[in-house]
Amino acid sequence: MSAHQKIRVKLVSEAAEYVTVSHVVQRDFTLHELVEVILPVVGTDASRIRQMMRVGTISTGDYRYRWEGVEVGAEELNAILETLPRAEPQRPFEPERVIVVRFRRGQETLDLPRESAARKALFAKQSFWEGLLGLASKGLRYADYSHADKADVFSLTVDAETWQNLRGLLPLLKPKSAAERLERLRPETIEWLSRR
Repeated sequence: MSAHQKIRVKLVSEAAEYVTVSHVVQRDFTLHELVEVILPVVGTDASRIRQMMRVGTISTGDYRYRWEGVEVGAEELNAILETLPRAEPQRPFEPERVIVVRFRRGQETLDLPRESAARKALFAKQSFWEGLLGLASKGLRYADYSHADKADVFSLTVDAETWQNLRGLLPLLKPKSAAERLERLRPETIEWLSRR
């Protein structure tokens, strides 16, 4: 199959229920674009990606993608995978590139956009974001590249001391409901998602 050949894909909302009428959208994807849709679900395992291409369906959170199954050659797929971003453990942490801070406990997460975290309350000496950066200076490590988020992930394990420091920052977080949700979550890790 040619890398420039278009594949007709139907997108169906997974949020649709039996009472709801769901609108089906059809869109033409290149092979490269379709591989990017599959990556967050199955990872970079070429044999699994080829299998999904043959099956012709994949579900990614909000949508189910369907297409007529296609056979993709190993060389062609490997050439596409070589062009895509991958984990770079030597990549330095650059706070100005962070788009989201994700607080995680098991499978439960709370995402906080950097702009929200960086808001400084009137008369406050620092913002919640600046306080988080202080926490990041103690043990932050490169974790992985997330194809779902299209970002590098830097992670910090939240031990008892880090949790106490994080709780001390909560009054800086606005709105108050976000601070309450974060306190209820009591995260095990904090992840900084950084765009390249």
